[in-house]
Amino acid sequence: MKRHRERSERGRIWRAAGVRVWLTARMQIRQSSIRGDRPDCPVDPRHRIHSNGSYKRHTKADGEKKEKVPRWLCTAGCCTISVLPDTCLPYRPVGGDLFESWLDTEFMGRAPPQVTENEKGCLDRALKRFLQRIPSLTEVLGQMIKVLSPTATQLWGQLRKLGKLTEILRFLAEKFKTSLLGDYRCLRPPLVSG
Repeated sequence: MKRHRERSERGRIWRAAGVRVWLTARMQIRQSSIRGDRPDCPVDPRHRIHSNGSYKRHTKADGEKKEKVPRWLCTAGCCTISVLPDTCLPYRPVGGDLFESWLDTEFMGRAPPQVTENEKGCLDRALKRFLQRIPSLTEVLGQMIKVLSPTATQLWGQLRKLGKLTEILRFLAEKFKTSLLGDYRCLRPPLVSG
């Protein structure tokens, strides 16, 4: 089956076997960023937002625990918004509290948390990604970081002054449209022409 894509003012449309499926930009925000019972449209707060179901995502590396992630749809068609629970890391199957403990162990000398072999692998990959992101985070945060070229320990110490990992993730997403482990497209509002 061949799929054809055509551009439109409001988004993209996929045509497959005579069926048109509307694709809008996808965004992720954190639960603690919501004021009220639903998120605002990131493109225009005057747009109406309606519930658009939910999906489940893994919150444990073993795949045993899933958490419901509510989705919202902008009625103007500019985006769908997933409201990520504060305990989750974007695109990682480990909890924020566990990753925070892991970083505290690595950089602040705290006692290591009890983890399974699968969780250890996920945490090690996330730690490796954090180490790769040090130059990007330093550039984004600018003068908030006191050291010009910080080590991982110095950067994590500066970030911890903002609070727990959930507060750090919310701060990075709201103020800089980025995350601790990546510059995810889903954190940026879609570009609207016209």
